[in-house]
Amino acid sequence: MIHTAQADSYRDLSTVHQEICRSIRHALRRDGNELADRPDAVDELTAQACAVFDEVITAVARSEPLDTVTVNGTAAPACGDDHPRRGLDWAHSLRAGTTLFEVMLPMVLRELAPANEAAATRISVVLHQAVLSRVTRGSLARMTFLPDRALASRRDERRHIARELHDRVLHGIGLALQGIDMHQYHAETSPALARAKLDRAAGLLRQTAHTLQHFTSELRRSVGEGGLERALRSYLEAHADPAVEVAVRTKGNLLALPANVSEEVYLILREAARNALRHASPSRLDITVEVTDRVLHATVTDDGCGFQVGSLPVGGGLPSMRERAQLLCGQLSLSSAPSVGTVVEAWIPLGGRSL
Repeated sequence: MIHTAQADSYRDLSTVHQEICRSIRHALRRDGNELADRPDAVDELTAQACAVFDEVITAVARSEPLDTVTVNGTAAPACGDDHPRRGLDWAHSLRAGTTLFEVMLPMVLRELAPANEAAATRISVVLHQAVLSRVTRGSLARMTFLPDRALASRRDERRHIARELHDRVLHGIGLALQGIDMHQYHAETSPALARAKLDRAAGLLRQTAHTLQHFTSELRRSVGEGGLERALRSYLEAHADPAVEVAVRTKGNLLALPANVSEEVYLILREAARNALRHASPSRLDITVEVTDRVLHATVTDDGCGFQVGSLPVGGGLPSMRERAQLLCGQLSLSSAPSVGTVVEAWIPLGGRSL
C-alpha cells in the first residue's frame, strides 16, 4: 500500500500534470473530437483530468471506500458543477469521459506501481468511478440548468421587447400627441403655428409607424426556408447604417442545419450584430459562419470603439447569448479592447451533439 505522504508527493510533480495535459490534447485530436477545436473546453477537460489523477492517488493511498472518493478530506467537485458557465455539456460527454479514462489508466498504474493484479484492478475501478461520478453529476446539474436558462432567455427577450416598445414606439406616440395638443392650443390664435405643430405630429406618427413595422417584422422573423444566411442578410439590410461596410461569409451547408440550431444561432448572431451597430459605431461589421459535419463556428467582428470586457453591465445581451449557446451544448466567447473593436465567437457541436 502507498503511504499518504507518498501520495501527496505526486501532486507536487507538475511534470505528471503536464504529461496528462499533453496526452489528453493528443487523444482528442487523434479521435477527431470537436473539443480539440475549442481551447476553453480543452483546458477544462485537462484540468478535470489532473483532478481525477489526484483523487485516485489519494483514494488508493488511503484505502478509502469506492463511494467516497475525496481530495484532502473534501469531496471533489464534479465537472458538472461548473460546466454550465464554461460550456462543457457532460450529459453528452461519455465519449470524452472514455478518452479521459483510456489516457489516465496507464499513467495512474505507472505512478502507483501496484504489487499484484488485485491492486491493479482496484486502481482501475477507482479511476472509473472518479470519471463516471463527474459525468453523472454533470448530467444532473444540467437537467436543472437547461430549463432555468431557457426561462431566463425568454424573460430577457420579453424585457428587450418592453424596452423597444417604451423607448422607440411609445416615445414617438407621446411626442405626436403633444403636437396635436399644441395644434389645438394655437388653432384660433396662430393658425400657421398650429398647422406646423400638426404637420410635425403627423411626421412623428409616420416615423413611429415605420419603427413599429420594422420592430414587428423583427419579432416575426425566423430563419425559415431561406436558411440562416438569408435571415442574417435580411436583418442587416433592414438595420445596418449604409455607412457601415457589412459582410456575411458562409462555408458549408447551412441549409442542412436543424431548425432549432439555425433559429438559436440566428438569435445569437443578431444580438451580437445589434450590439455592434448600436453601441460600437463601427465602420465595418463582418459575420462568418462555418459548418462542418461536427461543429458550427460563427464570428461577429466589428472595428468599433470596443470596451473593457469586465465593465459590461449585468443583465445585458451577453448572458442571453451565452445561454442560447449553452442550450445547444455549445460555447460563446467575447474579446474586446477600447479603440480596437470586438469579436464574438460561438461554437455549436453538431452530429449527434457529442462533446
